[in-house]
Amino acid sequence: MTRVDQDKALGSMLGLAVGDALGAPLAGMTREEAAANGQPGMTGGGPHGVRPGQGTGVTQIALALATTLVELGGYDADRALQSYIAWYRTDPAGISDHMREVLGTVAGGGDSFRATSTFHLGGGVTSGNGAVMRATPLGIAFAGRDAGLRDATLADASLTHFDPLAGKVALLHNQAVSWLLVGGSERLYAELKNPEWLDDRIEDVVYPAVGGVRGFAETLAASEPGSALASIAIGLVVAFNADSFEQGLSWVVGLGGDSPGNGAVAGALMGARLGASNIPAAWLEALERRAEIEGLTQRLVMLAA
Repeated sequence: MTRVDQDKALGSMLGLAVGDALGAPLAGMTREEAAANGQPGMTGGGPHGVRPGQGTGVTQIALALATTLVELGGYDADRALQSYIAWYRTDPAGISDHMREVLGTVAGGGDSFRATSTFHLGGGVTSGNGAVMRATPLGIAFAGRDAGLRDATLADASLTHFDPLAGKVALLHNQAVSWLLVGGSERLYAELKNPEWLDDRIEDVVYPAVGGVRGFAETLAASEPGSALASIAIGLVVAFNADSFEQGLSWVVGLGGDSPGNGAVAGALMGARLGASNIPAAWLEALERRAEIEGLTQRLVMLAA
């Protein structure tokens, strides 16, 4: 029986939503513009006009995945895809052109492989962070079950992302969540202190993050905003090195770029490390859908057990 730390599991899901909500007002800004905006907080506004604590489509699609998992008692790709189409039809704040085109094609009757491959072969970039930013519910539901975690995460990423790199990054994120929930920070460090088993591009991200070097992640945030590599690089830096939620997420969303996506990935990893009890109370009090997140997380933990 898998023993999952419930406070850390809840911290992972709440951290995702908090990171998204903190980053939403700063979406698309440069680092200098974000700094000029002042200390990050649950302020709302920004390019998407969100309410304080609302977040963007990032939280919405993660909760859509979580809902299908708890309703079915496991992962089903067809049901997950239908939930993503329903999400797309709400015209969620911050949806990328990639996700809009792929899900729009599927909603019109196309199959997901044809939609993703056509977008990719047409010159579109399909290594973005759309798969990793929604992946956390799988990391919780399959915590401690390596084969199931791998199969579900890679299958889910392939629904919307043709480039295998997107799935590999989502898998590393979920592996990190799982390791933190069942083994703590020591397990995470043990697994990633020698990351030569990873794809070379991901290995190049992990080495500096484990060593506490922020410069590589900062460069990716500016040069490749919205990429899966940028999000996991930023998330791992704070997962290994941040002293607190406030310190870690303030740095993450202050980098600008895709601050909601980066905030969600980093918040999920920090939550899995530090637990819900260490998220600032003021951030949680302002968070929309908090009760729903707490209820879904409890059921995700039951799936893991």
